[in-house]
Amino acid sequence: MTLEKVYYARIETSEGSTWAAATEKGLLRTEPEKEALFEEVGRKLEAEFVEDPSRFEELREWFDAFYRGEPVRYDGPLDLRGTEFQKKVWEAIHDISHGSLTSYGRIADDIGRPRAARAVGNAVGANPMGPVIPCHRVVWSNGGIGGFGGGLERKRMLLALEGVLPTAEGTPEKGIDLRRFFSRAKK
Repeated sequence: MTLEKVYYARIETSEGSTWAAATEKGLLRTEPEKEALFEEVGRKLEAEFVEDPSRFEELREWFDAFYRGEPVRYDGPLDLRGTEFQKKVWEAIHDISHGSLTSYGRIADDIGRPRAARAVGNAVGANPMGPVIPCHRVVWSNGGIGGFGGGLERKRMLLALEGVLPTAEGTPEKGIDLRRFFSRAKK
């Protein structure tokens, strides 16, 4: 059996460390912990891990700009590993502009599966590379903040960073109808 080379590195950001993995095809996954990165990549493929920070310079620069609150989109190559449905959802999320939001139902409509909002929610939860694929920009269709695999505190921080929420402290979304940030505009 041939192992697929997976390059990895720790990226230091203003918000802490992020571990990233990539193949020759593109960015594969990001995780806050090295062990989680190896475990999750290992679920998708037979990997030969090679530490190579030089492959992640563009991603490090993107993280620096992102955490400064700049409206940046990661346009480096991505190696999406999932079902065709998941890949469509992740691509739709990747198209959500900085400071804009959408809902699970809107994504379902956008990918031509209008009755699949719950399945979209599952695919959002399986996102392999937040915030590169900015799943924090997906909220409930009623304007509520929704859930977040990284915890609501982190989601609030990311939305505050993008100017959607006034602060990340407490529950700043209370009294704010987040639907006003819904947009179908692609960046």
